[in-house]
Amino acid sequence: MKDKLKVSRIIVLCAALVLAACAPAAPSQPEQMAVTVSVLPQAYFVQKIAGDLVSVQVIVGTGDSPHTYEPTAEQMRVMTKSRLYFSIGVEFEEAWLPRFMAANPALEIVDSAAGVQRLAMAAGHGENGEEVENDPHIWFSPARVKIVSRNIADALAAADPEHAQTYRANLEAWLKEIDAVDADVRAALKSTPRSTFLVIHPAWGYFASEYGLNMLSVEAHGQEPGPEELGAVLSLARENGVTTVFVQKGISQKLAQSIAEQLGGAQVVELDPMPGDWSASMRLLAAQLAEALR
Repeated sequence: MKDKLKVSRIIVLCAALVLAACAPAAPSQPEQMAVTVSVLPQAYFVQKIAGDLVSVQVIVGTGDSPHTYEPTAEQMRVMTKSRLYFSIGVEFEEAWLPRFMAANPALEIVDSAAGVQRLAMAAGHGENGEEVENDPHIWFSPARVKIVSRNIADALAAADPEHAQTYRANLEAWLKEIDAVDADVRAALKSTPRSTFLVIHPAWGYFASEYGLNMLSVEAHGQEPGPEELGAVLSLARENGVTTVFVQKGISQKLAQSIAEQLGGAQVVELDPMPGDWSASMRLLAAQLAEALR
């Protein structure tokens, strides 16, 4: 009896092993291609186009300045494994792109802003008030975001031709989403009686240009104005009925509060100059401006 039981167990075990060998193997996840971007909006665009096919490292995160940022040792370590680097024309890239390439000779630098028509930064309060630099905040223009997105999709498809069709299909879906965001922004701003808004840092010039608005800026090139320049800005703000002072997230609101008081109790509202969720942030920005321009 015991021998029969042992034989039965052996038969069951063998059958289980045969079934396990015949069972289809679990599908393996494709290895992600590592890419790095300069700022958060680019990461959003890459993820819309590539989904889970890539892992994305962002150099300048929330609250950091793209003008003066210095990558960490950990970011440089991750950089050595990146296949692509998507630049966009922010200031820190000038000094750091050569270092990235030295750390990873196989790294391909892709100018995601290639073909984008840039605007000059708002006229400065420096010597002669000259406009001396281009505005890097191109992600606040849906038309320019489309160009950036096409550049990203082209580079991904070239680096990973096996999934090129996926990148192209995702790009087309993303372009339609950009159109939907643009339509929502235009609808939100359609009936505003005024068009001039006041910001501390001139990060929303592309948005103003795209939607027929006028941006007044307190700062220029990261510098606070002197008394004469500030007086001129305040005069223009009063002439245009400004009741809101917009200040970028992550900085002291002291200057914004002071200006708000000088404008007779204007409110201070935070805006995100480098949004991680582009679609939601554009709609929120439109709603905030529509409220301020009533």
